[in-house]
Amino acid sequence: MNTEAFIDIILLIFVLLALSFGVRLYSLLRTGELGRSWQFIVWGVILLVLREILRLGNQLSPIPNFLLFEKVCEAGFAILLCYALWRQWSAFNFLHTRRKKKIQWDKFAKSIASFTEQQVSETKESEAEKEWREQWYRKV
Repeated sequence: MNTEAFIDIILLIFVLLALSFGVRLYSLLRTGELGRSWQFIVWGVILLVLREILRLGNQLSPIPNFLLFEKVCEAGFAILLCYALWRQWSAFNFLHTRRKKKIQWDKFAKSIASFTEQQVSETKESEAEKEWREQWYRKV
């Protein structure tokens, strides 16, 4: 067994370990946008495992078209990883912009509440002043 095959076996072990962690994370985060993006990451890692198996098979017994299949698996992994990361970014960006809008709405609601409280306090002050004047006129 040559060193390249040994390195490919070690890489295959690490990719299988990454696949097990990815499946565990997907089982934790099944729902929502984050779970959906982890599903694509798991599929991408499965393609990476297939690529490592093809590379190891090519080391043991060379077949002419295996290099093409390796490249296809690698490209599929890259595409799925980019798509999953984009989905996670868009989920967090959506939550961030939604939080900003909620904060802006809360500020608007508070300003309306303070405005109505100010109007209520002004009407109470004017009523209190009116009562004081009425009492003053009664005294005079």
